[in-house]
Amino acid sequence: MKLRVFALPGGKIQVFGDEGTFEEVKAATTILLAQLKAGGLPVELVGQIEQHKDDVTHVHIHQDTNQHL
Repeated sequence: MKLRVFALPGGKIQVFGDEGTFEEVKAATTILLAQLKAGGLPVELVGQIEQHKDDVTHVHIHQDTNQHL
């Protein structure tokens, strides 16, 4: 599964998934965050993983996290 990760000012990252079901992308995002933590990047989940639908064929998953570098 393909996820997009954006580094934002203020030590935050956002993770986006545009393919798959909400449950699949949520699971992939959770795994990615665990892998980042295991690799030594101090990330912390902020809030809940959200689903945004732009239209009937596009599902957008968005998650903000804090990274304490």
